Amino acid sequence: MLNSLSKKQKEAVDIDSKIVTVKACPGSGKTFIVAAKIVEKLLRWKKDNVGMAVLSFTNTAWKEIEKNLIKYRKEPIRYPHFLGTIDSFINHYIFLPFGHLVMDCERRPILVGEPHEKWHARNVGEKYFDKSSFDINGDFIFTKKFPAPPSSNPKLMYSIKKTKNNLLKHGYANQHDANYFALKIVREYPEITKSLVGRFPILLVDEAQDTTEIQMAIIDELLKAGLKEVFMVGDPDQAIFEWNNANPELFMKKCQEGEMIKLEECRRSSQNICNFVHRLSTLENPAIAVSPEVSCLEVKPEIVEYDNLSDIKDLFLEKCTSLNIKINKENVSILCRNNKTLNALKILYNDSLSAQTEYDSDVWREGFAWYKNICEGLFLIEKKDYKTGYKLVERGYFEKKSGKPYSREAMKSVISMVGVVRWRRSIHEIIQKAPLPSGDLSFWLSSFYSLFEKTLKIEDNNAIKRGKKNLLVENVFSTSTNDKVLSFPIELGTIHSVKGETFEATLVILDSKGRSTKYENMLKKHTANDLFVDELRTVYVGLTRPRKFLMLAVPKGDYNCWNDFLNK
Repeated sequence: MLNSLSKKQKEAVDIDSKIVTVKACPGSGKTFIVAAKIVEKLLRWKKDNVGMAVLSFTNTAWKEIEKNLIKYRKEPIRYPHFLGTIDSFINHYIFLPFGHLVMDCERRPILVGEPHEKWHARNVGEKYFDKSSFDINGDFIFTKKFPAPPSSNPKLMYSIKKTKNNLLKHGYANQHDANYFALKIVREYPEITKSLVGRFPILLVDEAQDTTEIQMAIIDELLKAGLKEVFMVGDPDQAIFEWNNANPELFMKKCQEGEMIKLEECRRSSQNICNFVHRLSTLENPAIAVSPEVSCLEVKPEIVEYDNLSDIKDLFLEKCTSLNIKINKENVSILCRNNKTLNALKILYNDSLSAQTEYDSDVWREGFAWYKNICEGLFLIEKKDYKTGYKLVERGYFEKKSGKPYSREAMKSVISMVGVVRWRRSIHEIIQKAPLPSGDLSFWLSSFYSLFEKTLKIEDNNAIKRGKKNLLVENVFSTSTNDKVLSFPIELGTIHSVKGETFEATLVILDSKGRSTKYENMLKKHTANDLFVDELRTVYVGLTRPRKFLMLAVPKGDYNCWNDFLNK
């Protein structure tokens, strides 16, 4: 593996300094370099109970590192080392064992909300628990845009903050909370911080451009406590998680603190693709295509206008066929900017659904999450997704019987008191006796109510929001289950879902933007130094996925602005 490194890659792997940053363009082998750095370290590693922590920001990214290690080293990284996401590292070694010290709770914290356990609110105050947290200064913030934060409603804001603090005192926390409290721990308990540095004296960070202010502050505290080495690899042009509080400026500042290596050779795409996407990057010159197989391909990227998704999909696939690109999930991808366009494409691929079908999942009143879970669980069981369906029915049953927000630990506690056999018998009784989850949702709810009114002590059966009428069970749940029951002949996804992946051909579909956020306006304002435009960075990530052929589809009227910008 080390023998296959380029001169610049080898320089990055061999450099020995307390802070090393590698600023790498798309396709330059960021993950490969991290894996090579691990191998280089392991060749000289002698301590049995002290290891290095290798961190990335998504499960896909760290699994790619592991795949490289298995390919070249024939085995994954093992104890005493750690390989995983930065959040899982923080949770496992800082927050979960020590969170109670700063949360004023009497037990080990329970993580809820994405990506841990779905949060089900019982009232308006709880609705925002998993969508709110604290910034680095301890000020209350909303971490998600939807539902829209009620900042202009003082009474509701008071209720939300009060509920937040109460649930924290009971040990509940979302991932943003976990990171915030972890920072407090490493600042207020130096003995814990020094112990962690002693356990993991070396930190390797992949996709470092996606670091949040709090995560970077934790790394800084570890450096102050004696961390021996931090090796960070990233590309600010591919920072697309600002909606999750990621801040690419933090990585750029780190580049100025220690030794920095620039990697501007692309081992993925043709030179034509590198030239085409260059103006969306902050590179001085286009990345240099060095893959012998594709670097000199004469196929040029295409920009096309569309007003019909079906036509643009067919045009793209015909082009792939003409280029002798085999159409399958590994080779061909169609990437969308949002889930709305993605769902429309999935419907085109599914003959059993009509393109005219409208789905509506926002139908449930506050406090009726348990009803939704049971109904969706039964729906999935009917679709033969037994495992997921059973878990949802069980979750809904727990919420109704206990009156508490769901968490795995809380449910385990209830089961231990009730007894496993009795508990499972109750779940199976619901699954066996409940009406078939199809047709009119109101009728299904009435039928369910008549069967389980006394068993579940259902006092109020009005579970649907006012104004929601003529709802079909299939239309309420199909959007959340389509991915589980359908398969597609190509890779269909959002740009975020395929970050770091490579395809032979890619179609990127952009949709219309509002007047103030029109792509035309963004492109006019874009300059070589303006790397902090999240929307354009997202487009850049999508356009840098393919090796051989790239097509950019834009709404009618947007062709000129994109063509003038990219083909200038």
